[in-house]
Amino acid sequence: MKLLAIDTSSSYLSLALSLDNQLLNFHEEMGQKHAERTLPEIQRLLQQADIALTDLDAIVYGQGPGSFTGLRIACGLAQGLAFSAGLPLIGIPTLDAVAQQSAADQVLVCLDARMQQVYCASYQTGPAWQRLTPITLQDPQDVTLPDGITLLAGDGFTNYPALLPAQRGSTRHTGILRADARAHIELALSGRYPQQHPREAELLYVRNKVALTSLEQQALKG
Repeated sequence: MKLLAIDTSSSYLSLALSLDNQLLNFHEEMGQKHAERTLPEIQRLLQQADIALTDLDAIVYGQGPGSFTGLRIACGLAQGLAFSAGLPLIGIPTLDAVAQQSAADQVLVCLDARMQQVYCASYQTGPAWQRLTPITLQDPQDVTLPDGITLLAGDGFTNYPALLPAQRGSTRHTGILRADARAHIELALSGRYPQQHPREAELLYVRNKVALTSLEQQALKG
């Protein structure tokens, strides 16, 4: 399959273009420049591969959770491109991509959700790949380590060190992993994620509240 993957769920812009036996990618710290850089970098990848958007079979996008603004940028661009080229979309959850990148038998993924919370889910990777627990929003002190987990992955463990003492036995902590569009391609090719019409594209926010109120911020500082 020929696939284009877009992820803007973090401060990185991550793109991947899969052309059967060829994989091109762009993965770079972007700060707040996703809106202005994403489409030009997509065009550059297509030009590098010497193909048109209409030559693709589908467009893959990171559906979250993550940066609210970033998620909307990826989804909006994916929808627009898919509508213009008559292509279906495939949505991939952010934590699934991080788990795919971890290369561990069983991994607990925790991503910083800001506001003193983390997004969490545990996974079995490899040939028997599956999400073992739902993607949830939790306070760091409430996160527990399921039996059998061999790896802790994601910036939640780095940004909230209190999570780390929960590790035991052979469990280890990897460096910060951010969703990489190449992992989105791998997951999309697995066939586990349905193709959808662009109008049916959905985002996985998990949290519906964007920011703390001033009173809540003061309470945290206190």
